[in-house]
Amino acid sequence: MADLSVPEVDRNPASESHRKGQFGVALEPEAVKICGFALLVGLVGGLVAQGLLELIYFFTNVFFYGHFSFTLHNPAQNHLHLWVILIPAIGGLVVGLLIYFFEPTLKGHGIPEAMEAVLFGHSRMRLRVAILKPLATALAIGTGGPFGAEGPIIQTGGALGSLLGQALGLSPYYRRVLLASGAAAGMAATFTAPLAGVLVAVELLLFELRARSFIPVALAAAVATGVRVHFAGWAPLFPMPEYKITGTSELWLFALLGILMGLVSVVMIRVLAWLEDFFDALPVPYAAIWSPAIGALILGVIGYFCPQVFGTSYDTIRDMLNDRLSLGSLASISFAKFWALVISLGSGTTGGVFAPSLVVGGGLGAAFGIGCAHLFPHLVSDPGFYALAAMAGVFGGIARAPFTSIVFLAELSHNPNSLLPLILTVMISDGVTRLLSRDSIMTVKLVKRGLIVTQDYSVPVLMRARIDEVMHTQFRTLQGDEELRNVIQEFSPGDVGFIPVVNAAGTVQGIVEAHDLLRIEQPDHHFRMRELARQDYVIAYPGESVDRVQRDMMLKNVENVVVVKPGDGLKPVGIVRANDILHLRRWLLEEETGEQRRATLDHPAESSGVNLG
Repeated sequence: MADLSVPEVDRNPASESHRKGQFGVALEPEAVKICGFALLVGLVGGLVAQGLLELIYFFTNVFFYGHFSFTLHNPAQNHLHLWVILIPAIGGLVVGLLIYFFEPTLKGHGIPEAMEAVLFGHSRMRLRVAILKPLATALAIGTGGPFGAEGPIIQTGGALGSLLGQALGLSPYYRRVLLASGAAAGMAATFTAPLAGVLVAVELLLFELRARSFIPVALAAAVATGVRVHFAGWAPLFPMPEYKITGTSELWLFALLGILMGLVSVVMIRVLAWLEDFFDALPVPYAAIWSPAIGALILGVIGYFCPQVFGTSYDTIRDMLNDRLSLGSLASISFAKFWALVISLGSGTTGGVFAPSLVVGGGLGAAFGIGCAHLFPHLVSDPGFYALAAMAGVFGGIARAPFTSIVFLAELSHNPNSLLPLILTVMISDGVTRLLSRDSIMTVKLVKRGLIVTQDYSVPVLMRARIDEVMHTQFRTLQGDEELRNVIQEFSPGDVGFIPVVNAAGTVQGIVEAHDLLRIEQPDHHFRMRELARQDYVIAYPGESVDRVQRDMMLKNVENVVVVKPGDGLKPVGIVRANDILHLRRWLLEEETGEQRRATLDHPAESSGVNLG
């Protein structure tokens, strides 16, 4: 015999109208604990980032200058002559051995591997990644690899956050938050750019902007930036003049620059994808070991003729932003860095793409600015300004992270006047890249593995709709004292999927469905509806989000919802089934395409369309 008790609900109707002011509604208390963990991740991530930079300086001094020192030296100023061709190959071979024998995910620039862990690995990363990625990166860059340290630092910081989440037994979601916190810390500590650190986590790892993830990530980035400031001070990594456009007419040139950088981004994405396939298919034994060495040997040849491609090229970036290079030097350095990057990265070694993309874009942008200055001398403000905008345009295009790119270059410039040209250049570049390339440099590798990855995100339709927008308002109820035989005589097959059972006061006691009425072998028996009523449903209130209600449905493993009016004694005002919630997808399609379809639900929204805005 069925349970006759009224189902226990986790909401108090009398206080439902005050729920928005209750503690823990807008931000669950557990997020406070996660913020504490994120602060720890930010501190450790900042220290690891500083340690990795020091390790890069150490290997650079060892391999290019033959002495043990942590002093920063530019590998482009070496005096090794032809011997310099072999230096990158040594690093490439060691990295290949580490990848083959210890950790395959060391291959690449780090962020795609972190994305894969988030999207498909329940935010789990291995301890070996946190240990070996910094070592492999320091070897690769310290022997001349044309990379930045930011990508591997992001992966390393993410691994630290993930490991802490695993050790604490956190849910996959909060592991993702700590992973993203570590990634943000790595980015912020590398460039003294806390906002860019936050946004790179949002755009490339979290794919959401919610308080319970955004706040911990921001705190981690802030702490990591403090660590960076402790060691390096507040001086900008790339000092530059205070750029200012000559007038609004100059914006047309930045718009044209955005188109050009979008095309460059598409070429970079496609060439890198092709080279990855090429090196993966090399008919040599142990290709995973030898491919990085072969790519590094080619890098050595390029570096012999253009030594500015070696290492992070921070000095070259400073020269571009301060108009210290000629038109010919800008073009040759940008061209050489492009091929050094795609060949080295395509061969399977490790290193970040952020810094080299700044060199590629900066050289082309400065050259573009110089050319326009000759054609329109009264229109162009400063070629270095075009270098800055082009740097942002290339990275924003290849990474499909436009807001990160805009904010990052604005933080580096310390100049609010740069924002408008940066926004224009980056957004146009991003639009051109998306128009011509399905994948970004961050996702192309994952797509090759058969994974479905999208870098777009929006507020889920379930969070934008209220439960009263999908509920049926035309429904019947059954009295708990009614006898089964009388109900069967009046029952119509056209009735909705389930029927609430109420007591004399109209309070819901349970639900029945058609098969409940028909499964009784002796319908003449004096069964009453309250005896047949089932409890597999949840209570909801008008105005609640469908997302919250569906969460309760999933936790209780039920498909039925009874909507009641707050403070009215649990009296039903509507009913919802799981299939009704699926109609939200149709409404979203209508909203995006403008196509109107015949409504099928019998509630007031059916004739005018549901407003999900």
